[in-house]
Amino acid sequence: MSQSKYTTLSHSGKIKDADLPAVVQRLRDAFHAGVTRSYEWRLQQLKQLYKMLDENRRLIIDAVRADLGKQSDMEINSSEINAPLVEIEEAIAHLADWMKPESAGMNLASFPATNWIYKDPLGVVLVVAPWNFPVNLAVVPLMGAIAAGNCAFLKLSRHSSQTAKTLEKLVLEYLDMRAIAVEGDGGAAFITSLLKEKYDHIFFTGSVAVGKIVYEAAAKHLTPVTLELGGKNPCYVDRDVDVRLVAKRLAWAKFFNCGQVCITADYVLAHTDIHDQLVEALKLQIREFFGSDPKKSESYARIISKDHAKRLSDLFKMGNVECGGEADVEERYVAPTVITNPKLDSLLMQDEIFGPVLPIVKVDSHEAAIQFVKDRPLPLALYVHTRNSQVEKDVLARTRSGAAGVNDHIVHFLNSELPFGGVGESGLGAYHGKLSFETFVHRRAVVKQSTWFDIPLRYAPYSNGRARIVNFVTSGMAGKVLTRLGYVLAGAALAVVLQKNQEQVQQVVDMLRSHLPM
Repeated sequence: MSQSKYTTLSHSGKIKDADLPAVVQRLRDAFHAGVTRSYEWRLQQLKQLYKMLDENRRLIIDAVRADLGKQSDMEINSSEINAPLVEIEEAIAHLADWMKPESAGMNLASFPATNWIYKDPLGVVLVVAPWNFPVNLAVVPLMGAIAAGNCAFLKLSRHSSQTAKTLEKLVLEYLDMRAIAVEGDGGAAFITSLLKEKYDHIFFTGSVAVGKIVYEAAAKHLTPVTLELGGKNPCYVDRDVDVRLVAKRLAWAKFFNCGQVCITADYVLAHTDIHDQLVEALKLQIREFFGSDPKKSESYARIISKDHAKRLSDLFKMGNVECGGEADVEERYVAPTVITNPKLDSLLMQDEIFGPVLPIVKVDSHEAAIQFVKDRPLPLALYVHTRNSQVEKDVLARTRSGAAGVNDHIVHFLNSELPFGGVGESGLGAYHGKLSFETFVHRRAVVKQSTWFDIPLRYAPYSNGRARIVNFVTSGMAGKVLTRLGYVLAGAALAVVLQKNQEQVQQVVDMLRSHLPM
């Protein structure tokens, strides 16, 4: 391991409720002192964050396994370590370009000024991470905050306690603790105290219910927020599909991480023509993935807590169990379960399931499926399986969701070129890739005016003549004329090159005249 040279500059013990004002002030002092502003500091911290994950794979895998019962190194490596590493690599490669001021267009009113957009760090940000992907969903927002030049308070989830302890220890060892604070043990009371402090941005990933609490607390300070929430994600399966392929992709995504994935399908709307075939195909696919007894499978995880396992097992009675339906609450085991004819007014169809229970509802057409989705809160993700391009277009055009997948599930999360976030009840804002950086910056407009040239028209006293000119300059017409005059200037330069050929010069002049206003 690599011991951070900064650890002694900050706390080495647990942060208590009473410590919070001082901890947040320490971060604010570091920000105002300019600790995080330079390119060199940001780059070095991103490299440290990369090393933190890469050098401690075994520690992280063991911690996640203890919390979520994942027996497969592959699943933990791919989702919790490799995916964040790819994001960090991209940030390291493009950080200099992301930080550069952007040149903005000029208008006649500010001539001859140059115009820029600066990417200013926000200040002190709070990142609240969940328990279902306790490394990925903590590290990637933290990466964005660091890349953008902020100080950050990282609140880890105590529900994934082993991962929280491991990450807390590693962050203290690898990162600059003048600018970072981390806590992974506090519960609801601690978070309540945490939210009383003023931050310059809050990035929260979790449930809709807690998201509302975060939003309300942020509003008291007019603090902007990113809310990565969830909801009931629909999946429509049309009649024109390869049912076996649908079942394979659907079962893989639904039962990944034991169904504790905010973007997986929460329920299926299956066309009547293929409903029974899909149910049978899912049964077969579950057996192929996890064997005759999924409890013994090394490819199947566990539920985060006994309470959640009990909650999920209570859903079995809210429809017809086609397969699965077993639970061992003490072992936090809930079998991959398919339910048909779910009661639409039950918790199974009203609340986010967040577990390996899949209700399937019959619909007569894609029109009925669209209406079903539109009658419910906006989901974080929506999926449609079809080979009919018109069905695909109709579903995408007439529904709204944070993201959508056609003939596949959840893979959009792994593409850093795509924004990841919700809409309406499923969240506010988005991140991944460059957006992880943009989330934590303020795009500040900067106008740099010349001192060698000054247009007197804007100054008093105002005459009628000046008023007419100023009105022309500040109206849309001035921009059109200026654009067209650009053709004249370009043509004049070209004419110099072509001056030996008078006929070509005249042709150019005639062409440019056609662009001038009459």
